[in-house]
Amino acid sequence: MPELPEVEVVRRGLAAHVIGRTLPAVRVHHPRAVRRHEAGPADLTARLLDTTITGTGRRGKYLWLT
Repeated sequence: MPELPEVEVVRRGLAAHVIGRTLPAVRVHHPRAVRRHEAGPADLTARLLDTTITGTGRRGKYLWLT
């Protein structure tokens, strides 16, 4: 399990490369990964397609792309 400083370093590195980029394709490798999205993997994929990443964040050891 990564330590908090390592997660922050990864977040900053990701921010430099992904902010402002558009998602041209989205793939769900395993439906269990999106089990909390009640509409299912296909709906989540459709919602994320062609969206632009505006920021990165972290909550504890979890990374967020917004």
